[in-house]
Amino acid sequence: MAAIWSGKAALMTAGAAAILLAGMFDCGPLHAASVTADNWVTRPNTAVRVLLMKANQPADAVMLLPGGHGNINLDSQGHIGWGEDDFVIRTRWHYFDRGIAAIIPDIANDHKPPVSLAGFRTSELHAEDLRALSEQLHGMAPKVWIIAYDTGATSALNAVARDKFDAIAGLVLISPILEPPDPASTLLIDGAKRALGRMPVLVIGHQFDPCSLPVVDRIKNAAAVLRAPHFQAVVLKGGQTQFMLHDAFAYPEGSCNTQPTHALAGLEEIVTSKIIDWLSHEGAIALDARPTSPASDIASLDLPPVSQVTALSALPEPATPGFRWAVVRGLNVQAVNAVAMVSGQPVLRLTTTPNDNGHTLAVRLSGLNKNQTYRVSAWVKSVAGGNVELAAFDRPDTDKPVNNGDAVFDLSNHQVLDASGVQDRDIEQHPDYWQKVWINVATSDGQLLVAIRPINGRRLLFRGDGKLGLILGGIEAEPLD
Repeated sequence: MAAIWSGKAALMTAGAAAILLAGMFDCGPLHAASVTADNWVTRPNTAVRVLLMKANQPADAVMLLPGGHGNINLDSQGHIGWGEDDFVIRTRWHYFDRGIAAIIPDIANDHKPPVSLAGFRTSELHAEDLRALSEQLHGMAPKVWIIAYDTGATSALNAVARDKFDAIAGLVLISPILEPPDPASTLLIDGAKRALGRMPVLVIGHQFDPCSLPVVDRIKNAAAVLRAPHFQAVVLKGGQTQFMLHDAFAYPEGSCNTQPTHALAGLEEIVTSKIIDWLSHEGAIALDARPTSPASDIASLDLPPVSQVTALSALPEPATPGFRWAVVRGLNVQAVNAVAMVSGQPVLRLTTTPNDNGHTLAVRLSGLNKNQTYRVSAWVKSVAGGNVELAAFDRPDTDKPVNNGDAVFDLSNHQVLDASGVQDRDIEQHPDYWQKVWINVATSDGQLLVAIRPINGRRLLFRGDGKLGLILGGIEAEPLD
């Protein structure tokens, strides 16, 4: 990738280089030595110039999609010719300063003026450009997120609708504006529905922004209908009552982008901090589910607690033979977009709700061998410090089981805290932060009722906080000799 200077110029002192680049990029942070402008090929004979702000060994990368017409007129030296007042452009340094790689793409070179940009944001060509950019950005970080402002949301949802964002970790829409190709088109709302069903989505708007609030409400309604497992909407108040443009001629008179509520004027720090925390949360819990380290513990993030208990009938159907959900109590249960650990079983996030003192998900296993001992296992990850109890008993249709055992596991320290009624028990560590907890229990009638309970420390009964819980990768029962 072409740096801003090369050859002998690269031999200048680090201090001089940082000072030079700070001036070139509008007095941004001195990390600016990692800022480059380059042309990325997206289609045959077509390239998109991008401003790349590359942190050292980033865990995440973001593609920032500006609003308006999107033609930022980025030159080969990395100067932005249009859009300094755009929200994602004026807040771009926040991501870089937090160690997140970021790109801001210009319009593809085959659609530069005098070519008309009418309809370009909803075109197949533009979707293909964004797909290619996201794939190249994936070479720099394991997770790539799209953060779109204003009509940048049109571009993002167009790409999702056209199935061009398979590799994207999630989507953030800020003051979203949707410009469908024609009034009757469902392209963009279809894109929103596809995104809600396949990836984490965060939507941010201002309570008094008439331009984007109807779009925010429409996406919220779609998320409610779809029961989107990883959707969050943030509606803000406050901010500045005036928005002073750097470029008074950047937008036509009356444009939404000149309005302080739409531009989220004065809320830049609040909004970007929220986005970055959300990226950490969803990257750790919903996708990679790595909450065992304190840095990714969602209890430390300013996220609203979950309060809705999931009904038994709303659980995703497993395809494992002889496996049937039996009990849900005091839990919000949501499917997680992750690779299945047990064939035929969805990966689930179990969150303890604050309106119940007991928190249980139980499954009935049938078709087992009578008078056989089984190793009953559960694949789990801790969320917000949750530990787990694994219990199993036979004769679930009676109140007098012959075999009844349980064990309590400390997921942070990877140890068994307590056990009773089991022949053996243990906890195993596996790749990608999965832990496998197991107990050996016999069944006299060829059935077992297996219960998974998120617990707080050693406490089995506690009032949930809407955050503590587990990622459940699946439940297995294997016969022992």
